[in-house]
Amino acid sequence: MINLSDSAKKCLDKYLQQVRTYLRGCRTVDADEVERNVIEHIESEFESATAAISFEELDAVLQRLGSPRQWIPEEELPWWRKVIFRLRTGPEDWRLAYISFGLLIAGFVILPSFIVLIPASFIVARAALSETEDPGQLKAQRWLIYPSLIIVYLVSLCFFLGLPLLGLIPLAYDLEHTIRASYKIGDDTPYWLAVCSVFAGSLGLWWLIHGIVFLARLNIPKVLFRPFADWFSRKWAFVLLLIGLVLMIPSLGVGIWYVL
Repeated sequence: MINLSDSAKKCLDKYLQQVRTYLRGCRTVDADEVERNVIEHIESEFESATAAISFEELDAVLQRLGSPRQWIPEEELPWWRKVIFRLRTGPEDWRLAYISFGLLIAGFVILPSFIVLIPASFIVARAALSETEDPGQLKAQRWLIYPSLIIVYLVSLCFFLGLPLLGLIPLAYDLEHTIRASYKIGDDTPYWLAVCSVFAGSLGLWWLIHGIVFLARLNIPKVLFRPFADWFSRKWAFVLLLIGLVLMIPSLGVGIWYVL
């Protein structure tokens, strides 16, 4: 048995006590065997030592040996400790997946901070996604990465599709009385029919422009909405273009009817 100073002996006793505490109730690991292995490792480290081992020397060995928690088999850890274990010891791609999911959950639990945490979760998820060329290789990680991607993508898609309305709807309400007074439009005139035709025409023009852009640059939606837009092709860009044209036709018809 090696010669330990009093402080080093207390340090070792504390470490072994922690090992026994963590392994209490563990069915697959024998605490006595772990203790023997730890002592044998320490003895092999200081087999040539002649003086008493100091606290600093022993602590350095124990630091290299690792935390007393490491002796617990991962399958016997509770779920929340498995998450922490993966974050500390798992591969980088798994760490990003867990961080992304953790930020997302925190965003819903701590409601005032969701404006910051959910975008942060999305950024980390995209970083995890960039670690692999084929999203099919993510396998189980998708359950951790995809939720924040889906949430942000859906919000972004709704914003993208309806962007013209964000400015036109408030403007239509604000200018209703001014337009009626300027053009002497009575209350019986279907003002909002004309306004809705403007809405439809604006959306149609907006989607028409993007249909043309996507026809020329198919990779734009694939990059923006990866990996859920990998199926996007010229056919769907053409469909978006046609929908834009269809929305513009009624708008032009109502406009001509008002003029005539």
